[in-house]
Formats: sequence, C-alpha cells, structure tokens
Amino acid sequence: MGPEIVENYTDFTPPASFRKLLVDLLSAVPSKYLVGLKTVILSNKSALTRDQRKRKLWGRKRKIRMADALGSYQAAWRSAPASITLYVDNIVGREPGFIWKIPALRYLSIAPVIYHEIGHHIHAVHEPVYKGKEDVADYWSRRLRRAFFKRRYWYLVPVAIVLSWGRNLAKWIAPKKAAEP
Repeated sequence: MGPEIVENYTDFTPPASFRKLLVDLLSAVPSKYLVGLKTVILSNKSALTRDQRKRKLWGRKRKIRMADALGSYQAAWRSAPASITLYVDNIVGREPGFIWKIPALRYLSIAPVIYHEIGHHIHAVHEPVYKGKEDVADYWSRRLRRAFFKRRYWYLVPVAIVLSWGRNLAKWIAPKKAAEP
C-alpha cells in the first residue's frame, strides 16, 4: 500500500484526471521505496500561509520561493513521518491545456516532479549516496520514469528509439559553428 493522497486546495480546481494520474505513477514505484513515506499532499499557492509562501527551499545551487516550487520533500523528523507536497497549480500552469487530453503526454508533466521528490525520499531513507542531493533525486527520477513508460507505453519504445536516432543524426549532419575570433 502506497502513501495516502491528501488534497488541500484553496480557490483552485485541478484537471479531473490529476489524482488518477498520480495514483498510476505511484503504483509503478516498487513498494520497498515507498516505505516510510506517509502522505503525498496536493496543494496550490493559495493554500499556503504567508510565511510558507515566503519560505525558501534549496534547489540546484540556489534558493527558490516555496510558492514557485513544483514540489517539496519533507523528511521524517521526530514524530512526523516523511511527506511530499506537490503544488498542482504550478505543475499544471507549465503545460498547455491540450496535454491533459493525450494519454501518453499527460504523465510527462507530473512524472518528473513526483519521481524527483520520491528520489529525495529514497536517498534519505533507503539508499543514501554521497553525491549532490539534487543529482541523486534526478537520477531516481529518470530511472523511475523510464521504468513507468516502458511498462505502460511499451509499444512506443520503437518510436522513441527512432526519434533519438533522428536527433543524433541531425547533430552529426548539422554544420559546426566556426569559432569566432
């Protein structure tokens, strides 16, 4: 059994399928990595208190305001269990509306965020690696996303391979820019 999903919105309605997409993504994570993760909180900027909106989180080499973040991981501390908060309005606002109607594409905006935060949990609790925290979370995000899409959309793998060949071919054929003096 995975973490409990709690919705806490103020003056915001997420896309109708958001919760189901999140459940699909969480169910693809091996259960051993979700041990210790109690809740996934779905929220928006308006639901944050004034102090929370002003609070800063460490990103990659810089601080960002919590109100501008896509998600955050809160490690277990004293008697509080670990939790992940996703700021749904920030996630949804990055993508055009038609994305939520195309089956394979609608996971593309949620998966990197939830899997990145789960990567922080895996790093903190299950498999600590002594590299940068963001690098480790990005590694787990890529690994979990790849496993999800291979399992769910296995029939698109040949298309992805052909597209990657085309991209590599274009880089090889494209003329190199001459170094300017």
